Amino acid sequence: MFLLCSCHLRQVPLPQAEIQVKVVYKIDYKYKKAAQYNYQEELIDRSSRGQIIEYKLEANDQLLLDERQIHLKAYINSDPKSHLLLIQPISKGKYRISEFVANYFFARGWSCMIVKREEAYKKLFTPEALNLQMNELLLDSRHIIDFLENEKPFEYSDIAMFGISKGGIKTSMIIGYEKRIKAAVIVLAGGDLPNLLTESKEKGIIKARKKYMAENESDLDSLRGELREKLTVDPLLMAPYIDGSRTLHILAYFDRSVPYYYGEQLFEAMPGAKSYTMLAGHYSAILFLPFILNRSEAFYEKKLVRVE
Repeated sequence: MFLLCSCHLRQVPLPQAEIQVKVVYKIDYKYKKAAQYNYQEELIDRSSRGQIIEYKLEANDQLLLDERQIHLKAYINSDPKSHLLLIQPISKGKYRISEFVANYFFARGWSCMIVKREEAYKKLFTPEALNLQMNELLLDSRHIIDFLENEKPFEYSDIAMFGISKGGIKTSMIIGYEKRIKAAVIVLAGGDLPNLLTESKEKGIIKARKKYMAENESDLDSLRGELREKLTVDPLLMAPYIDGSRTLHILAYFDRSVPYYYGEQLFEAMPGAKSYTMLAGHYSAILFLPFILNRSEAFYEKKLVRVE
């Protein structure tokens, strides 16, 4: 079977002069470092390569849900000098893609950590709730890294991030907020969420849109306007705060869940960024996962400092 793929590597030109960036996004809730970190851990597996441990970390911020826990699955390499890859998963399923990614890098000497989804978010599709989710996402990302640095459950060197689909959208926002992440691969993601969410052909998004519009006697234009008004964070708004040269974008030309146009917008908003475009749709892009991981590994090797 032949797979058609446009694998031409593109790069957004760097600006000729440094541009002064004004604040264009707003974190509604200020981060406050935790006085202590309450967590439980469970050993899942152990081998000569290292061990797999699941952590339940008490969230520091409860903006939308009470008594929230952050679930983390860590693949801990026995080498304390290994890099750490934070993995943001897709919006549904049993984490098979995330675990495939983790095992790929774990086998190559990395430590990895899957940041699991908050399943309760799926039932909350109002502009206000989405904004709180994204604020929690950013605050959680800092809380997780502070937990790793302060509690030191395991040793690692530099941190990178990998996100696909919804996880890619999360990644593109987190790296604008959390500067301790040194490199990121953003797969099948895009910016301009008000337009993206009202144009997406993803079944789950369509269902949530219809439910919200029926309950609020609204239409797509009104929903788009509400999202534009309520969302204070968005990948495009975070882009000016990101060193584009630290990002690799992998897009699918026939993507209808995260329309290709919005992935292009996000890529072009990050001067110095590199990208590959696959001749695939959102779901058929899974056929290119070996290619995605190969290119991701090569990218990380160029961007992270090797510790001897």
